[in-house]
Amino acid sequence: MHNTIFLEKVNIDFEQNKTKSDISFKVTAKKPVCIIGKGLSGKSTILKSITGLVKISSGTIKINGISISEKKEMKNIYDSIGMVFEKDALFDSMSVWENIMFKSLNLKSNEELINKSQIFLKKVGLNRKDAYLYPSELSGGMRKRVAIARAISHKPQFLLLDEPTAGLDPVKTNMIFDIVKRLNREFKISILAISSDVKSAIKYFDEFVVIDQYKIHWKGTTDQLKKKPTKLISDLI
Repeated sequence: MHNTIFLEKVNIDFEQNKTKSDISFKVTAKKPVCIIGKGLSGKSTILKSITGLVKISSGTIKINGISISEKKEMKNIYDSIGMVFEKDALFDSMSVWENIMFKSLNLKSNEELINKSQIFLKKVGLNRKDAYLYPSELSGGMRKRVAIARAISHKPQFLLLDEPTAGLDPVKTNMIFDIVKRLNREFKISILAISSDVKSAIKYFDEFVVIDQYKIHWKGTTDQLKKKPTKLISDLI
């Protein structure tokens, strides 16, 4: 069960849709998973349900064998997850190093936190001096990479990414996905991402879950996806 997210017959009361979804899939460190589908199909809501931001109406979500409904275990569950939001959600009034080490601010000396932030900046392909910049001084691609550095700064077991390449050009998109793949290998992090850029994602993820109208339309390996087994998948690719 180590580094495993498990969804079994999960149903969420989507405002636009009340039919049963019965969403079931598994994420492990060995096989990064990407959720794809058309806009407003329910992809982000599924991701938020795993973190507890959206409540499920029935079914089970377990993280390392522990149900997210176990209130007394919630802190341990949250501590095991790093999250990258679609709009990066950086704190504009804080420097890059303060953003990255946000969870540890006031717990250790600034010098130690700056040094640690610079280690994580290197992991995402940025420079040590970037630690002193502010979000307003960063390009879109740099902001995404800082958001990833923040998500891995406490060495989580799971990395969840909501549209990590939204608004980026193909070169920067591939750079972000390459960083995510390398982090998976180096830290053995279990990765679950949502992406609208299927053409790029298909080069970096091992398994895909296709969502359509709040249900799983299809799930399988990358090789199976490339064969375009359904018309919807053919349209997405």
